[in-house]
Amino acid sequence: MEFLNEKIFGLAIIFYIRFAVILAVGFLFKGLISKFLSKYVFKIFTSARDADHSDSFAAHIRKPLSNFIFTIFAYIAVMQLATLLDDINLFSNRVKSIDSALTNGSKALAAGKQFTLMDLIERIFFFVQIFTFTNMVVKTLNYVFKTLTDKAREKGDKERQQLLPLLRDVLKVLVWAGTVFVILGAVFKVNVAALIAGLGVGGIAIAFALKDSLENLLSSFMILLDKPFVIGDYIKISGTEGNVENVGFRSTLIRTPDKTLVSMPNRNLISNSLENYSERGAKRVKMVIGAEYGLSVAQLKTIVAEIAKRIEGHENTVGKPTVNVDSFADSAIAINVAYFVKLGTGASFESVKEELNFEIYEVMYQYGTGFPYPTQTSIEGKPFDHVTTKTDAGSGL
Repeated sequence: MEFLNEKIFGLAIIFYIRFAVILAVGFLFKGLISKFLSKYVFKIFTSARDADHSDSFAAHIRKPLSNFIFTIFAYIAVMQLATLLDDINLFSNRVKSIDSALTNGSKALAAGKQFTLMDLIERIFFFVQIFTFTNMVVKTLNYVFKTLTDKAREKGDKERQQLLPLLRDVLKVLVWAGTVFVILGAVFKVNVAALIAGLGVGGIAIAFALKDSLENLLSSFMILLDKPFVIGDYIKISGTEGNVENVGFRSTLIRTPDKTLVSMPNRNLISNSLENYSERGAKRVKMVIGAEYGLSVAQLKTIVAEIAKRIEGHENTVGKPTVNVDSFADSAIAINVAYFVKLGTGASFESVKEELNFEIYEVMYQYGTGFPYPTQTSIEGKPFDHVTTKTDAGSGL
């Protein structure tokens, strides 16, 4: 085994072997170790009744955790080559200083600390480890808050559904902001305390630059305090209406009746007039349908009564509907139909309205002759012309 002590570039072969073995072990076993650790951490911080979620939690953070574990193995492996890497000097940090005697007026160069390849690699590893660890923490926060939000949804707790996503976003911003300061201090050797103190001077400029973002952030807290709506409410603002799906850090997501997802800045929700249909528990539907001329009075009364009966009998309507013959239009007898659809029942407003439209359609063909079409009648006759030309008038014709 004497060959292991032979040196290549001034370093024994055994250190190169250690480097390769540790790197290979980290690469091969990072997945297995991360799976074990994630399940172990889950058991520590949760009760036995939540054990069914352990596999889901492990799958959620396995990738960032395995990356973090591999960086540790890689750093240990590189440390086996520390002696060699320390001998590779990238540059020297030299600063000018005044000669202590000051007799000859000359300036001397004071030797500073050498920056080696090992120093560079250490800083890169610190950066990667801090970043991967933060990513793992953020993934964990996402999972925890997703689980809490799902439980709140199952219990019908709309206030928690609205609060938890915003709290998650605030914590994520704080975690990443803390990570930036840690990286500046540990990797780039910045005086973080002096930097934070300096931010007080530049805070006004930053506030102006982030004016819109700060307004939206403060508006999100105002929404939580005033509670003009909660998750799931049907609202209308600035011509946009739909169900509230999420109140975020900057904007609120609204799902419109045609399934479009609209992102509304939070400051707009505070500064503009907002209608919350869910607060009154129902939304009104009003329409005018036409019956053909020629129907008997008995048929018209039957149609009106049957439409009212079917609307009132639907499980997702509230109150007595209004159905009456209103006027005689050009091509049809106009019948007004108005009713209220319950909100917050689980059935969407559009689906309830569609179901009742089918019912009305069936009634019109069952008790009447359907819906009339606008028609025009052409009357045949001899054409005539009362306009005469000057030539015709002068000739006496």
